[in-house]
Amino acid sequence: MLSMIDNDELTIIAHEIGHGFGLPDFYEKADMPSTDFPACIMEAGRSMTVTEGDGWMLRRVLEHLKSRYNF
Repeated sequence: MLSMIDNDELTIIAHEIGHGFGLPDFYEKADMPSTDFPACIMEAGRSMTVTEGDGWMLRRVLEHLKSRYNF
């Protein structure tokens, strides 16, 4: 099954996995954390791979969870 997945589908899967980690969609510029935010897979069509911007967002989500649940 995995051998049948092409790159476009992998990009969609990676984007959807981002939602599983709590990352939001960035479809509009107003949705972005800042105007100079780097390309990320959560911004549909701007990046075909996970980027440093995605890593930054994931760290922010995990930091929020860590402080919220005290672990």
